Amino acid sequence: MASYPFTTIEPNIGVVEVPDERLAKLALIIKPEKVIPAVVKFIDIAGLVKNAHQGEGLGNQFLAKIREVDAVVHIIRAFKDDSVSHYYGSIDPQRDKEIIDLELELGEIKKPTLYVINVDDFDSDNGNDLVINAKTGKGVNELIKKTYELLDLITFYTVKGNKEVTAWSLKKGLTAFVAAEKVHTDMAKGFIKAEVVGFADLIAASSWLGAKSKGKVRLEGRDYLVKDGDVIEFKFNV
Repeated sequence: MASYPFTTIEPNIGVVEVPDERLAKLALIIKPEKVIPAVVKFIDIAGLVKNAHQGEGLGNQFLAKIREVDAVVHIIRAFKDDSVSHYYGSIDPQRDKEIIDLELELGEIKKPTLYVINVDDFDSDNGNDLVINAKTGKGVNELIKKTYELLDLITFYTVKGNKEVTAWSLKKGLTAFVAAEKVHTDMAKGFIKAEVVGFADLIAASSWLGAKSKGKVRLEGRDYLVKDGDVIEFKFNV
C-alpha cells in the first residue's frame, strides 16, 4: 500500500486461506500428508474520492474494477501517521464512509458491503464496527471470516484416502453435482452418488469407517443440497 493517493492504479490480487478450526480437527483424526484450506480472493482497488463517478481521481477506472467483484470490503482509515498522506488532509472515518457510499450509489453499484475500520489502537472505542490493524495484521482473520459470510459461502470437505484433506468453498444452496464439479470436472461428468457425513458425526466417530458403522454416512444424489460442514466422498465413473 502506497503512502500517497493514486500511486497504485492497477489492483493488487491476493488469495488468502480461510481460517478453519474444523479443518484442523479433521486433520488431527485423519492425519493426512497434506491439508488444503479453502481460499477467498481479495482484489485491492485504490480508494474512491468525491465525484469519482464523474471520473475524478481515476474514478471511472476504479469503479469499473469494483463492478467486477462479488462483494465490497470498504477499509476506512482511522489511524494517524504523518508519513501516510490523506487525500482530504484529515482523518475522518464517517466522512470517508459517506463519500464512498454516495459514489457507489451514483456509480450504480449495488453489492453487499462490509465496513472495516483500519486502526492503530484496538483499545479505542470503535463501536460495533469490525476493526483491523493492517500494519500488524491484527483482526485480519476475523475480516476473512466475515467476508466469507458476506459472500454467502459454506465449506464442505473431501478426504482423499488418508493422504489429503481439502476444504472447499461453495455458495449456500448449491447441489452435490455442483460441489463435485468444483472438485474435478470428471466427478461431475460421471457422477453416481455422494457419500456424506456431517463434520460433528465424523469427529465423534473418530474415522470414516466408524461413522459408517454407526449409520452416520448417507448416500445422496446429484440434487442433494450441500450443507456447511459436510464431508463428502464422491462416487463417479468416467
